[in-house]
Amino acid sequence: MCRSLIIGYGNPLRSDDGFGWKLATALQEHIPSEAKVIAAQQLTPELGETIARHDRILFLDASHEGRPGEIRFEPVRRDPGFQFGVMAHHLSPPALLELSYRHFGAEPEAALLTVTGENFELGEKFSPVLQNAWKPCLERVLKWVRAL
Repeated sequence: MCRSLIIGYGNPLRSDDGFGWKLATALQEHIPSEAKVIAAQQLTPELGETIARHDRILFLDASHEGRPGEIRFEPVRRDPGFQFGVMAHHLSPPALLELSYRHFGAEPEAALLTVTGENFELGEKFSPVLQNAWKPCLERVLKWVRAL
């Protein structure tokens, strides 16, 4: 059984914001048996159960923070202080990990791969800096997948 999960998220109709979603979509064809891959527009509470069934999680996202094109790979830990509200419909990776822990007792290893975007306006094309970041991000994800 596949014990690794990749969740790429973002809006594919908002230029660079769609980076995580588009990378996950591309990965679905390249690593079908090595990891389960989900492309989502946002992280929702429903993903908590899916996370609980995996040992390793990798989140993929574009960021507003940092120098455009900057790639970061960092561990993610659950947020014990997270307060889940009635109106919450999207979550951060630490909040989603906390939700999975509280409801399913799961505490998987998790990491977040982000790349700083430059253009978050309406559109389906990446800015040049994100186009240049595509291959290094893809290589980093494949390295993570194969590091079992």
